[in-house]
Amino acid sequence: MVTGLVVGYALVMAGVAAAIVAIGDASAAGMLLLFGPRWLLPWPWLVLVPLAWRARWWVRGAAVLGAAVTLFGVALWNVPFARLRGPASDDAAGPTLRVVTWNTDGRPLTAEQLAAYLPRWNAQLVLLQDCRGDALTVLARRRRDFSAYRDGEFCVISRLPAHRLAVAAEGKRRAGRAIGFDVAWAGRLLRMVTVHLPSPRDELGAARQGNPSRLAGSVAERSAASQRLSEWALAGARQADALVVAGDFNLPYGSRALRRDWGTLRNAFADAGWGLGHTMFAGRHRVRIDHVLASPTLVARSARVLSGYPAEHQPVVVEYGWR
Repeated sequence: MVTGLVVGYALVMAGVAAAIVAIGDASAAGMLLLFGPRWLLPWPWLVLVPLAWRARWWVRGAAVLGAAVTLFGVALWNVPFARLRGPASDDAAGPTLRVVTWNTDGRPLTAEQLAAYLPRWNAQLVLLQDCRGDALTVLARRRRDFSAYRDGEFCVISRLPAHRLAVAAEGKRRAGRAIGFDVAWAGRLLRMVTVHLPSPRDELGAARQGNPSRLAGSVAERSAASQRLSEWALAGARQADALVVAGDFNLPYGSRALRRDWGTLRNAFADAGWGLGHTMFAGRHRVRIDHVLASPTLVARSARVLSGYPAEHQPVVVEYGWR
């Protein structure tokens, strides 16, 4: 019985890991897979591995291999192997750029809340999506150590000189949105882009209620938005020394669209973060859909997801240095 359970679950998890690579969220089934509670799937190994230790050697091996595949290939637990090898000499020193991105879920922020968050983040650039309320305007009047800008749902707080702010990629909400601007940092020019791709919330909710017919349309909608905005962002960065793209992609890590459209950029959490890196929490459904991506000329020194903020999404903090 133990052999059957261990081998059976290991084979199922290997199939799920292969499906993530093969289809990501490029189909309705892949969308349900990537947005589902995959973080629960490694837990059965806490029972199966001890049971397998009393079985034959090859069953023990199958249990260890199956647990590893489930943790790293299905739940997508991240280990920053590049950072473990040690920083490059030019990475260990030099200036540090700290970027914060946060989808506030449309909850109005008060000036007092934002004033409390800023010292905690200690970032040169704060990029907010679904930003509501007049906190930015009120705070900008009180403080002179940063510039605050707003363009539609996007709020930007910058301690760096900004040029050509609010260069917008126009689009309706369901088509995805982005704004871009240039900042000078450490004597070089950075193109900063903040994005918000269409949310699959309604379609996933309908699927949980037994109506999955809208999932395929959601996949196509988000895929088209991702491709359009990536082309716009990459084209606008040709004159800059580096490009940083941050925001709510609504594409889980492992998504085909994320690899296809944004694969020329480095994912900060994949390079420097530890663990599952979930950025959106909705009951049992926890996914990493808020990303910070950058040109290879920048190296992520650290990446982490904060907690305790009044929204389903939680802020992501990344520190960059020049490679």
